[in-house]
Amino acid sequence: MNDPGAAAGRSPRASSRHSARLLAWLAALLFVALPLLVEQAAAPGAAWRQVAASFGASVDDEAMQPRRLPHRWREDCADCASTWYRLDLLLAEPPRETQAVYLPALADNAAVYLNGRLLGQGGRFADPVARLGARPLWLLAPAPLWQPGENRLYVLVKAERPLAGLMPAPAIGPEAALEGAWRLREGLAVTLPQLLATAAAALALMMAVLAWYRRGDRADPGYRWLALAATLFAASGFVGLVIEPPLDGARWDLLVLLLGTALAGAVTGLAWHLRGPAPGPEAPARSPAAGGRRSAGAAAVVLAAAAALAPLEPSGAGIEFVQALLRGVFALCGLALAQRGWQRADARLLWPGAVLLLGAAADLLRLPPAALAAMPGAAPWHEPLPLLPWALAALLGSAAWLLLARFVETLNAAELLNVDLEALVHERTAALQAQFERVRELERREAIAAERERLMRDMHDGVGGHLVSMLAMIEADRRRPGELAVVVREALDDMRLMIDSLEPVDDDLNAVLAMFHDRLAPRLRGAGVTLHWDVDLLPQVAGLTPARVLHLLRILQEGVTNALRHGRARTLWLRADAAGPAGATGAAGGAAVTITLRDDGSGFDPAAASGGRGLKNMRRRAQEAGLTLDLVSAGGAGTTLTLRVGA
Repeated sequence: MNDPGAAAGRSPRASSRHSARLLAWLAALLFVALPLLVEQAAAPGAAWRQVAASFGASVDDEAMQPRRLPHRWREDCADCASTWYRLDLLLAEPPRETQAVYLPALADNAAVYLNGRLLGQGGRFADPVARLGARPLWLLAPAPLWQPGENRLYVLVKAERPLAGLMPAPAIGPEAALEGAWRLREGLAVTLPQLLATAAAALALMMAVLAWYRRGDRADPGYRWLALAATLFAASGFVGLVIEPPLDGARWDLLVLLLGTALAGAVTGLAWHLRGPAPGPEAPARSPAAGGRRSAGAAAVVLAAAAALAPLEPSGAGIEFVQALLRGVFALCGLALAQRGWQRADARLLWPGAVLLLGAAADLLRLPPAALAAMPGAAPWHEPLPLLPWALAALLGSAAWLLLARFVETLNAAELLNVDLEALVHERTAALQAQFERVRELERREAIAAERERLMRDMHDGVGGHLVSMLAMIEADRRRPGELAVVVREALDDMRLMIDSLEPVDDDLNAVLAMFHDRLAPRLRGAGVTLHWDVDLLPQVAGLTPARVLHLLRILQEGVTNALRHGRARTLWLRADAAGPAGATGAAGGAAVTITLRDDGSGFDPAAASGGRGLKNMRRRAQEAGLTLDLVSAGGAGTTLTLRVGA
C-alpha cells in the first residue's frame, strides 16, 4: 500500500516544480513576443498608414492594378524582378512642415518619387542590388514638394530573388509624428542585431580562451561548441547587416546559406551537449569526451543533410526551402532542450529551449503571435521582424551562463578540496612535528645517556684508576710523598681534562688547544721544562664532540707525560697548522689540521715499546676519535708525535 503521508509530503514539491515549468514557458513566450510587442505599441497611427496602391511593371497608369498593402510578390508575382507602386494622395492644402515617408521593411531595395522628384533610395540598383532586409527606409519630403489636390508617390521596388519581393504599407505624415516609430524599428532591426553580433563575438573569444585553457582529457567540449556557435552567429549577424553585397546575388545567397547551415550544425552540437544524458539513477556516467563525440555526431548529421539539399546554384525556391529546413532544425533543438528541462525541472534548460522553439516556429510559419493577431486592428502592416536571431541570442546567453555556472561550481569544488587538503596537510604537518619532537626528545635522552655512560667510563678509566693506585700504595704502606703527589697530580690532570672536554668549543680546535696550553704551561714551568708554542689560526673541524676532544687532549697529555717521565725531556715543541706535511687534506676537501708534539728527550725504540700499555691506549683513543696518529722516535734523538685531525 502507498503511504498517504508520504504522497502528501511529495505533493507540494511536485506542485512547485510544475508551477516553475509553466512560469518558464510563460517567460519564454513573453521574451519571444517582446520585439513585436514593443514595435506594435510604438507603431504609427492608422491615419498615417497607406494600405492601398496601384501595382505594375511600369509607370503606365493603364497597366497598373490595385493592390492591398503589404504586398508580397510570392502571392501573385512570382516572376517579378522590379515593380512600381503608385499611391494617390489628395490634399486640400499642402502641408506647412516636412513630411516623412517611412517604409518599415523592404526586399530588397526601393526608390521613392514624389510628384516626379526623387526623394531617395535605399542603395544601388545595379546588380548586385542593395539589400535592406529588415532595415527600414526613412525619407523626408520637404513641404514645397507637396501641392494642393492630387499628389502622386511612386515607389520602385527591386528584389534579387523574385519570391522575396515585398512592398510594405508605408506611413506618410509629419516627421515628428513618425520619427519615434522609425527610430524604434531602426533600433530593433539594425542596432539590436549589431549589439547581439558584437556580444556574440566577445562571447566566442571568451569561450575560446576557456576552451584553450581547459583542453585535455577532462576538458568540457561545451566551451568549444559555444565558441563555434557564437562565432557563426556573429558572422551571420554582421553579414545580414550588409546593404551592398560585394558578391553577385547567387554567391551572396550561397554564403548566407552556408553560414546559416554551419550555425544550425553548431547549435545542434551545443544543444545536444547541454541536453546531456537522460536523468535517473540508471543513466550511465558520461565523460566530457564521450559527450563531445555525440554532439559532434549530431552536428555532422545536420550539416550533411543541409549540404545535400542546398543547391550549388540556389534559386529563390531552393533558398527558401533550405531556410525553412534550418528553422525546423532550430525548432527541434529548442524542443529537445525544453523537453530535457521539463524532465529535470531545470529552468536553465527549459527557458532557452522554449525561446528557441517559439522563435524558430514563428519564423518558420511567418505568422505573428496569436495574441497579437487576435487584437483589434493589430493585423501586420509590414513584414514582422525575424525572431530567430533574438531566440538564438537568448540560447547563447543561457548556454554561457550555464557553462560558466558549471565552471564556477568546479572552481568552488576545487577550492573546497584545497581547503580540505590544506587542513589535512596542516594535520599531517602537526603530526610530523609532534613525531619529530618525540624523536628529538629520544635523541636528546640517548645523547644524555651516552654522555653519562662516557663520563662514567672516563672517570672509571682515568680518575678511578689513579684513585685505585693511590689506595693500593696506601694499603701497601708505601707512603712516599713524592709518589703519592705524582698519582694525585695525574688524577687531577685527568679530571681537568674531562672538565675541559665538556666546555662548548663549537668545532673550534684553537679553543681546545688553548685550554690545553693553559693547563700544561704551569706544570712545565714548575718542572723547569721549556715549551715552544707555535699554533696558526686553525679552521673549524666538524664533529668536535666532548668525547673526541677528551681523546685528543689525553693523547697530547700522554705524549707530554711520556716525554717528561721516560724521556726526561727539557724542551717541548708543539706546532699546529692547517697545511700539514705533504699537504694533507680533509675528507670534505679542506685542509687537514696537523698537530705535532716534539721533545728533546732520550727517545726510545717504538718497535721494542709497541707492547707498552701507554702506546696502546694512545692508538686506541686515536682510533675511537677518528684521528691519525704517527709516532717517530729513536734512542738519543727525542720523540715526535703527530696527530691529524680531519684527515
